[in-house]
Amino acid sequence: MFSVGSWSNRRLPEKRRLNSLPYAAGLPIPLLYLLMYIFLYIPQLADGAPSKPPLWLLPMHMLSMAGIFYGLWYTARQFKSLRENEEADFMIFSSTFFLLFIFPLGVWLIQPSVNQLYPGLEQGDGI
Repeated sequence: MFSVGSWSNRRLPEKRRLNSLPYAAGLPIPLLYLLMYIFLYIPQLADGAPSKPPLWLLPMHMLSMAGIFYGLWYTARQFKSLRENEEADFMIFSSTFFLLFIFPLGVWLIQPSVNQLYPGLEQGDGI
């Protein structure tokens, strides 16, 4: 997702580019949340069910969801803007957004248009 979103953003004209810093900062947050959950919360459950979840769990969960949805939104918007060669509003890129959301199936359905837009991908050049 990161490679398609950042590559699409770099290929757009300067006026249609978005700041990639929030995108790059938001994508590792779900991984950080998962690691914190595994190493900090799961061991507490093994010792016996805590009476209530720790205070950090809800804000980290919400921040993780925001990072995921922003990453999906950014990738879908920039990819569709590059593909359609115009500014994409949500109604234009919503199908790509929801296909990215249902990860394995959606990426499989989007892959032909990614290959069409990035012709060097089949030869292993990558993006």
